[in-house]
Amino acid sequence: LALGDPEFKDQYYLAEDAFRDNLRELQTKRSEMTEVDQIRLDQLVADFVKWESLPNQLFDLRDDRLKREPAYFILMTDGIEYAGLVLIDLQKMIDAQALREPTQDNIELLKDMANYQGSFAAMLSGLRNYVTTQNRIFRSEYYTNLDANQFAWDDLLRKDERGLLTAPQQQLIENIARNRADFVALPEQEIFPVLESDRAREDLYLFATEAVPLNDNMLLQLDGMTSSQQRTLEEDLNKGRVLLNYTVEQTVIFGAIAVVAGILLSIGFRAIIAGPIVRVTNVAEQIGEGDLEAQAKVESGDEIGVLARTFNNMTGRLKDTLFQVRKEKKRADDLLDVVIPIGIELSSEKDFNRLLEKMLVEAKTFCHANTGLVYLQVNNELRPTIVRNDALDVTMGGISGQNITYPPIKLFDEDGQPIQGNVALQAARENVTINLANANKTDDGRSMGKSPEIGYIPQSCLAIPLSDSKNKVSGVLQLLDPRDPDTNEIISFDSNLQQMMESFSSLAAAALEAYMREQVLRQEIQKLRIEIDEVKQQKQVEEITGTDFFRDLQSKATQMRRRKSNRAQVRDAENAENTTEENQPTEDS
Repeated sequence: LALGDPEFKDQYYLAEDAFRDNLRELQTKRSEMTEVDQIRLDQLVADFVKWESLPNQLFDLRDDRLKREPAYFILMTDGIEYAGLVLIDLQKMIDAQALREPTQDNIELLKDMANYQGSFAAMLSGLRNYVTTQNRIFRSEYYTNLDANQFAWDDLLRKDERGLLTAPQQQLIENIARNRADFVALPEQEIFPVLESDRAREDLYLFATEAVPLNDNMLLQLDGMTSSQQRTLEEDLNKGRVLLNYTVEQTVIFGAIAVVAGILLSIGFRAIIAGPIVRVTNVAEQIGEGDLEAQAKVESGDEIGVLARTFNNMTGRLKDTLFQVRKEKKRADDLLDVVIPIGIELSSEKDFNRLLEKMLVEAKTFCHANTGLVYLQVNNELRPTIVRNDALDVTMGGISGQNITYPPIKLFDEDGQPIQGNVALQAARENVTINLANANKTDDGRSMGKSPEIGYIPQSCLAIPLSDSKNKVSGVLQLLDPRDPDTNEIISFDSNLQQMMESFSSLAAAALEAYMREQVLRQEIQKLRIEIDEVKQQKQVEEITGTDFFRDLQSKATQMRRRKSNRAQVRDAENAENTTEENQPTEDS
């Protein structure tokens, strides 16, 4: 329940089967027990009947996050609905504002709308991260963005009071105010109280309130039965000792033989019973001091040998559990110390190619993946944008300067049918994470196969869609063949590593969305500046041409053109007259 590893579930079922067999064996020996132990056995059986239905109920809760975490359910239902309505209405206001005349007030109003949209999206992201990870850093982030969003909201309301909003925009801002109030009320009234209570996890709460008391009661009954049997054994040993003493006292003739026999019998009992118990006790003390490599020697097949084997199994499971806990702690530390700082660093990157490069390289490094690719979705295609393949020493796209030579992949064929069999295509179309432990052979027919982007057949694959706040997929992050840092062997992407990569991809997608939004705003502002410059230039020309001085210049220029035209006509007439006189015949001729 704590780690979600299927291996522990399998171990539980094996232990449950073994316990059920042992319980049946105990019931066959019921007639040999005392009346008190029979009552304890009956209570043990009754408690186990109640217990049997609990584990599957807990496992089902553990596998269903919406039922398991009430705070997450509230956020993903009511919270997402209210936030979505706010962002949709705000986008309508921004679209309408962009069509208005680019005056100074309208530009300032557009800027306030963009500030409100950015702070609200950041506030939603901080709340979602806090509910998902329960890390109080994200709660502080939520409150910080809540304050920033409140300032932006107050600015919009002041603009509304000045009458700068159109009638449709005023209707939208009323809708936003209502949905925003409902959204802001959710964390304090419903989400945080549940998240910070004992019922933050329903499976763990049910485990603590129902499973643990039953377990403790069953252990109490077993402990009472064990103590009773130990006392019976001690009584039998005492009776034997008394009988032995009596025999020694009564048998004077064979006194010496009896003494030797008694000594030999005592040594034998010590070697058979006390010796193994002492050695098991010594091993327990070594483990208590931190030596988990200590093992109890199995010296017989009786109850003491069973105890030694059980003790060794317990030590092995303790080692495995400790190793798993340390491993999960390291991953949690990596999430705080590596993934989140990387996401913050991505949000500040201004170069598109460097942003994509950093996104892929950091994800690939964190997973120790052999190959990584970033696809961007353009119309009906997934286009490889960044390729890093350590096995083939291939580096293309990004800041490397190497062109991508791989062709794009179509999402649908010419008939509009989805193309099957490709993991990246399915992740982009369905907007779901796909984790394949064996990327070359799966039950549902999905396969990586050998392709130019990879150059070999991978063993494991993780494809994560990059979706924005509107759940629109802009690309796919694909990682292949992670390696164990200790053994360097290729392993699969377990559920915890998948969750951390999904958190990282959410941060990366948010950074990519913020970058694209900033570029769009820059283009719109540049367009507004050009239009404003043209209007200013036209206005300056109209101001110049409308003056009396300019009209006087126009009149003088017209007179000069007329005089020039008259002189040209006189000159042409004189030339024509001279030509006529030269052509007339003389008297001599």
